[in-house]
Amino acid sequence: MITNEAIIELVEQHIQGTEIFLVDVAVKPGNMIRVHVDRTDGISIDECVKISRYLNEKLDRDVEDYSLEVSSPGLSAPFKVKQQYDKNTGRDIEMLLQDGMKIKGRLLSVTEEGIVIQVKGNNREVKFEQIKTSKAIISFN
Repeated sequence: MITNEAIIELVEQHIQGTEIFLVDVAVKPGNMIRVHVDRTDGISIDECVKISRYLNEKLDRDVEDYSLEVSSPGLSAPFKVKQQYDKNTGRDIEMLLQDGMKIKGRLLSVTEEGIVIQVKGNNREVKFEQIKTSKAIISFN
């Protein structure tokens, strides 16, 4: 059986030493493998193809059949790793906190423990463990 851990290990081996970071891996029933990767300045289709080819070389379809999708998480996807906050510094984001409070504001900075967000002119520190979900606000202005 193909596991999340095995795919994570393979992807991390391949991207080690690059600016690419792993966002998420999901292995669903029937070995449907989905890998989300990104870079601070955005990931290209060619980079996703290289990761897909690497995984296909390392996995054996004769032993276990699978389907594989390697892509970026997308503009509207919730943040899952710290690097996504780094990538979106300076942009407007919306968050749902663990206590149910919703916050919209400009992401000013990211630390190891959390973020600083500007809400209506006031800076607010929010720890990562306080955040339930967060994502970039897409604006076409």
